Amino acid sequence: MAQDINGIVGGIEYTGAIELREAAIEISGVDFVSDEIKKKHQSLSQSMRYRCNGVSEDVLFGFHFSINDRRVDDHVFLLCSSGRAFGNAKIVDRSSNKIQCTEEYDGELKQVVRSKYITVKAIDITEWKQVEYSTTDPKESCAIQHAISVLELNWV
Repeated sequence: MAQDINGIVGGIEYTGAIELREAAIEISGVDFVSDEIKKKHQSLSQSMRYRCNGVSEDVLFGFHFSINDRRVDDHVFLLCSSGRAFGNAKIVDRSSNKIQCTEEYDGELKQVVRSKYITVKAIDITEWKQVEYSTTDPKESCAIQHAISVLELNWV
């Protein structure tokens, strides 16, 4: 993937960590059947994967990016460790075992008790299909729960 000197890849630019002021917008059913929206989100996820190599974040959010100078406000995040990008993620099952997660957002660090394992229903952005994804790693479980909380403006 070519990157120009301004950090823009196909009109997508990493703008960095900013505070999300409104809940992220979910991908609608009409959006889901649009090839244009599919290409936009898949290009975004490629740019997110590329950017993960240059940052020390566990998760990158759609709102860290802009497309043609407009901030992305979609309910999309990418796990840097696995390169998996999800849209519209919702937790559908939680383990009863709990763990302490260390989370950071907008410069604020907190310890949060979360489920050790979860299952989410989401859109797999790369495959562009609805999936159920179950975590097998507690750190990944923390990251996904944190990401969903941030995107829904529910982070404690």
